[in-house]
Amino acid sequence: MLVIAAIALGLVARCPSPVACMGPVPDVGFDTRRLILVRHGAVNRELSEPPVRAGALYGGNFDVPLSSVGEAEAVAAAKYIASQGCGDEVRFVCSSPMARALYGAKAIQAELSPRVIGGLKVETNELLREIDRGDWANLTVAEVEADPKYGPGAYDRCALEDDYGREVAGGEGMADLRDRVLAARDYVLRGTRPGSASVIVSHMWVTRILLADALGVSNVLEIDVPTASVSIVDYTHGSWPISVADTPAQPRLLGFKPELL
Repeated sequence: MLVIAAIALGLVARCPSPVACMGPVPDVGFDTRRLILVRHGAVNRELSEPPVRAGALYGGNFDVPLSSVGEAEAVAAAKYIASQGCGDEVRFVCSSPMARALYGAKAIQAELSPRVIGGLKVETNELLREIDRGDWANLTVAEVEADPKYGPGAYDRCALEDDYGREVAGGEGMADLRDRVLAARDYVLRGTRPGSASVIVSHMWVTRILLADALGVSNVLEIDVPTASVSIVDYTHGSWPISVADTPAQPRLLGFKPELL
């Protein structure tokens, strides 16, 4: 997996497993802007309106709420961030407007607000919504790939080809998703003072795009983003905005999922 390769290259703290990496994360440098990336917790498909079928794709097409486990996961992620030194550096929380992400953003706000004069506010950004699945919404991958219009391998093609999701599946292509997600990232970084941190609470595919860009890789399928996991990336001059970036970002933590309390 890509995360293992990143650890081997020294990009993130070493750890016994790629999704349980909680080695020491350095303080934010005086010329560095830090992003703390959090995926939402586990969802309850049956509580969606309309309900999402078991195993079906839902993406940004359904505002699926968290399950009780997902809520506990979101709180655990918030407490983990608060327990680390990087929690003291947070001055901005930006979230997808979808309920499953916003719950986690508000949990982080509640944990960190006492440390900030005037408290923290949560700002929502439509650019951070999960990928639009188009005609695939509420279908399983097996159902999609059994359809002659798509065929075997369609799911991977949607992830790896820039325009497939839009031109064939009637949703978003990966290039569409990348463009809006990196635009949102740059917006958050502009609002992040050097030497401080911001939190982005979003979704699996949004976080995959952010980490793929930070790691300089094209195959987003290699990046594991567990529910309510925390990743940390540092940006210095030249590593953003996307239009002129020529310096790699510095991933500090990848896909760490805090234990439930």
